Amino acid sequence: MASMNSADIDLNLLRVLDALLDTGSVVGAAARLHLSPPAVSRSLGRLRKVLDDPLFVRAGRELVPTELAKSLRVPTQAALGEVLKVLQPSMSSDPINLKRRFAIRADDSIIAVLAIPLMERVQMSAPGVDIDFLRDDSSYVTQFRTGELDFRIGVHVEEHRDTRSEVLLTDRFVAIVHKDHALAGRRLTNRKLADAHHVTVSPVGKRSGPIDVALAEIGMDRNHITTVTSFVVAAHLVATTDQVGSVPRTIAKTMARALPIVSLEIPLSLPTFDVCLTWHDRHSDDSAHQWLKTQIVDAVRDLG
Repeated sequence: MASMNSADIDLNLLRVLDALLDTGSVVGAAARLHLSPPAVSRSLGRLRKVLDDPLFVRAGRELVPTELAKSLRVPTQAALGEVLKVLQPSMSSDPINLKRRFAIRADDSIIAVLAIPLMERVQMSAPGVDIDFLRDDSSYVTQFRTGELDFRIGVHVEEHRDTRSEVLLTDRFVAIVHKDHALAGRRLTNRKLADAHHVTVSPVGKRSGPIDVALAEIGMDRNHITTVTSFVVAAHLVATTDQVGSVPRTIAKTMARALPIVSLEIPLSLPTFDVCLTWHDRHSDDSAHQWLKTQIVDAVRDLG
């Protein structure tokens, strides 16, 4: 490794190295960092000079890391985490003095039911805190590592050695109908469930799910299904039609406060599911981050 002095050191080079290790592509790293590909190429050139190693060699269309580059993955992520700790303001003993912006990724339906109770808590105790609620997507682990994201709330959790998760709540599906629907206030049977006009949720238009599997086991199926992209949309559709929706109990309970809908127990053996809170290891000693985590946990608990 070549010798260097402080003039050689640029923290942005660590971000470029981390992005290249994750994407294996100059173009991919540029998109991740909102830079131009030539800018990333120039940074890679500087890294090669400073470290006296090619770091990446081309294999087809991909850049393959050298052994030195591979060995730098963990310490690079750790170093970026320590830098973020220094640059992010710490919280005094009183959160009312905290001034910070956080980012949370979650499904639209989770945001719809959580944003209000969470912001009520935050604004009461820490008026200097702002929160960006972002739609859930698969990039959350990468954004944890780059410091762009603080928390992710969701059902399907990726296990990584540098992330941590805990269960916020265990939920189950219930049926919802308009409060004046013929089924409202009555016991829902398998036959009535199968014969109903359904609204179900799938971002990609998938019409089958656990309810269909359970009905198939007793020789029944659903014939009339409308698909929508979120549970909130499903609740609004149920509130204005004679359709029957199937949504998580927590969402049904929350939406019933604003819409003329009621819940019905589904007479099938359906699996429960966990909604989890996930964050990056670097925040373990961040008092402000831990404070917001407590606010999220308490806000979810208040949802019942």
